[in-house]
Amino acid sequence: MKFTAESILNVTWLRQVAGFPSAGVVVAVSGGLDSMTLLHALHTWCGEDRARYLHVAHLDHGLRGAAAAADAQLVAETAAQMGLDWTVERADIPHLVASGGNLEAVARQVRYAFLRRTAERLGAAFVATAHTQSDQAETVLLRLVRGTSLAGLTAIAPLRPLAAGTPVQVIRPFLSTSRRQIVAYARHHGVRFREDATNHDLSRARNRLRQRVLPELERLNPQVGRALARLAAQAREDQEYLMELARSWLECHARRAGGRLALPVMELLALPPPIRRRVLHTVAQQAEYPAVASRHVAAIEQTLLPTDAIGKCVDLTGGRQVRRIADALVFTQA
Repeated sequence: MKFTAESILNVTWLRQVAGFPSAGVVVAVSGGLDSMTLLHALHTWCGEDRARYLHVAHLDHGLRGAAAAADAQLVAETAAQMGLDWTVERADIPHLVASGGNLEAVARQVRYAFLRRTAERLGAAFVATAHTQSDQAETVLLRLVRGTSLAGLTAIAPLRPLAAGTPVQVIRPFLSTSRRQIVAYARHHGVRFREDATNHDLSRARNRLRQRVLPELERLNPQVGRALARLAAQAREDQEYLMELARSWLECHARRAGGRLALPVMELLALPPPIRRRVLHTVAQQAEYPAVASRHVAAIEQTLLPTDAIGKCVDLTGGRQVRRIADALVFTQA
């Protein structure tokens, strides 16, 4: 087995990403195995330009007391030893959750806001996270178990915008790298990291999947991680193609009037169902409102597309509605 940075970074793909790493990369480092290994590999691969290209970012979520402080100290010490600048901040996630919200969702929102703020302050074009092929496989399985669509099977994207309204992109150089490869590389190079005790908490679904379900699946297929990651990649290609067809249809047929958007019913009915559902979801889902679920789209199809639906309406998220008026579906803002 090779233990070079090139052997665990998808360098063929990375070289095709415009501006990477010369446009600046904020490396999200928790102090755990995966992110510390990513930092080591990127630091090695970037060579003499590493200090110009890379910046280390760590957020203490305020959840693990002294252990979290030790994580932050390790990240800062490692960055200093590598000659890299770093940003360490602390958030009070328990306080934020106390006012309402899911712990993991709030923590993720605060973490990505921190990474965006850091990247924009530095003028960096990328935030690199250490999501692995194993994370991808776990995400696909979790979504399958909970119920998902083709869009859900796309799971973790290798490259995507960090958030609406910012040019910063999230990039995942380890997404085609197995955790087994990362462990071997880290052991060979003596990468220092800290183990998060919550990774062994079997009350968490992902941990149960990682420690109990995937090992059983690997007995059926030792390459199950690679197979699930390949499924996600193929689903992403199919989803992107179908979404492009939906967007093209909208450009030709959608009509706007003030805060309303109208779609012609007869033309909608002529669409293949996979394209029609994506058209309806695209119009119904707006960034500033809570997520629109498949049940909303199904309600629109079942309630508003039949010939006797004139005058009926369906409620969407955020206090919005879609109403059947004559031969059109009319979407209104809150």
